[in-house]
Amino acid sequence: MNSKTSSLDVIFNPRSIAVVGASPGKSGQLFLDSIVACGFKGPIYPVNPAGTEVSGMKAFSSLPEIGKQVDYVVCCIPAPAVPQLVRDCATAGVKAMQAYTSGFSESGSDEGRQLEAEVVRLAREAGIRLIGPNCLGAYSPSAGLSFATDFPRNEGKVALLGQSGGNTSYLIRASAQRGVRFSKAVSYGNAADVDECDLLEYLRQDQATEAIGIYIEGVKNGGRFYDVLSNTARTKPVLVLKGGYTEAGSETAASHTGSLAGSAIVWHSLIRQAGAIRVYTPEQMVDMLVTFSLFPKPRGRCVGVFGGGGGASVMATDELSAAGFQLPRPPKSIRRQLGNLFGNSAGMIFKNPIDISSVGFSNEFYDVVRRALTYGEEEWIDFALLHAGFGQAAWFSAEAFEKDIDRFHEFISRLHNEIDKPMALVLQFLVTNWEWQKAISVERGCSEAGLPVYHSMPSVALALHRFMRYHEKAEARAARPS
Repeated sequence: MNSKTSSLDVIFNPRSIAVVGASPGKSGQLFLDSIVACGFKGPIYPVNPAGTEVSGMKAFSSLPEIGKQVDYVVCCIPAPAVPQLVRDCATAGVKAMQAYTSGFSESGSDEGRQLEAEVVRLAREAGIRLIGPNCLGAYSPSAGLSFATDFPRNEGKVALLGQSGGNTSYLIRASAQRGVRFSKAVSYGNAADVDECDLLEYLRQDQATEAIGIYIEGVKNGGRFYDVLSNTARTKPVLVLKGGYTEAGSETAASHTGSLAGSAIVWHSLIRQAGAIRVYTPEQMVDMLVTFSLFPKPRGRCVGVFGGGGGASVMATDELSAAGFQLPRPPKSIRRQLGNLFGNSAGMIFKNPIDISSVGFSNEFYDVVRRALTYGEEEWIDFALLHAGFGQAAWFSAEAFEKDIDRFHEFISRLHNEIDKPMALVLQFLVTNWEWQKAISVERGCSEAGLPVYHSMPSVALALHRFMRYHEKAEARAARPS
């Protein structure tokens, strides 16, 4: 890493932290509690003007009063007081500061822009890397650093960058519910000093990160961003969710983080030509983070679908076929074995999709899938989708299958562990609160077992198409003569 990139190490691996503005009942206490909850091992110093104890910890009235080395400062004080805090950080040898404080360039006022410029000047003169302002800062599970108390403490292999603190928080939580774990994440706000280019360059060289998601509203240097995005996308997958691509959205983005959003056509071309993967909604971003975290790369695009029902199977076929996947008919040997085992049970169709809705979520579901995937010598599919819709479980009441559903995630986990073939679970057609609660329970159990879970057949078809297209393009590049 170059010196500018390596200077970001302290953001993700600080040895000591001070939270300035950590007064009881204020936002600073939330940051303090989050860092403690994530298991930070080094010294944590709360700072508030009164020196009032907070969260059971001794507080200091100012940063200089600490009198010990502080690597990383979380700033939660009013904007006019931030320049003096930066001066105090310079005197104390602080290496990085994250400014939660708003009221800078995003305000649109000359005063806010001038104040931000002064803070950046002071930070750069002192060699302090500044995240923000107007941001939530860094989440680094390996270091025990977090800006929320409920983020997972164990680390994973994907990273997330976001200009919006709210969107970044949502993406972490929604992905974590489905089994994704993060190497690093940053809400970087106005990007007055540390920007998306610095962070992408850092993550491109970070061995703990295998894929990167970024929510971006705009950049200040489009040429540099294109170069950095292209270089990073050649090394590892980069998923881009662009906010503010309409004229009205651009105005909102400017008032949110002070960024230049640009036109929709320019952004679409930039992302495509850089080789990144564009997604259009937070839900699509979560689907892609799930896919790159948990789904092994299949050999090809032949898929077997199990479950659902007659109507659901038709729609599943449409979605998967439209996304470029093939649904081959099972070999005769497999159809014969299933027919001998289950006879002509009403509702069972041993084609592809294999409709086994008549057996519900019982032992027979497990038996059908296991036999179809392990009997015979023919490798007739590259991966499997297990398709369940609780709202379709019966025409009278889904609750009638409660015991079966309670066992369902056990069967799915067993299949996932026993069969050496990529597979995913699709949970959809959820109507009642009861069905949602059951689905969340199943999703959590499967995700904990490392099985990717999706919320609809269109979403899994789109996510896996983008996933396969990324790998197909990467293989084509590798095959070209140098």
